[in-house]
Amino acid sequence: MLQMTKIFIGLVFWNIVLFGVAICLGVTHHSNHWQHQATGVLTGIYTCLTHCIVMMHFMGSGKGIKEAVAGHNLPDDPQTGYVRRTRKFKARTSGLATLCCLLIIGVVWLGGAKDVGLLKGKTHAWIAYAVVAINLYTFWVEYKVIAENTAMIREINTKIAGKA
Repeated sequence: MLQMTKIFIGLVFWNIVLFGVAICLGVTHHSNHWQHQATGVLTGIYTCLTHCIVMMHFMGSGKGIKEAVAGHNLPDDPQTGYVRRTRKFKARTSGLATLCCLLIIGVVWLGGAKDVGLLKGKTHAWIAYAVVAINLYTFWVEYKVIAENTAMIREINTKIAGKA
């Protein structure tokens, strides 16, 4: 759990690379048409995976924090509020992560609609740019919350070690 910030940075780095490759292939048309489609679908799947990993991290760390507070008789008063803070962390990330998954699925679907002629013009491109921007903002929020969660876990570990 304490390495999640590093893992998340790696996931986001490759997500940004995939965003860039998909956009570059879509804008420049220097590749076969299927390469943009394949990269777009791969990017969509990878983006959903990244957000799902974050949600699973908060589910797991939340359960671990609840068990640590109960098992080691740690104070869970309004000042420390470990369980309350855990719920707030989950609330700050889960909605955005879910929204981003739905948006990226929508962009992939619009790309398919564009490919078969159901969508005209630059609609897919402009919506894709907006969804990439929303995902980048969400990655930033998720990173900040993961860092706060990690600091809280370190604080709990210090209190547990002090009791031993």
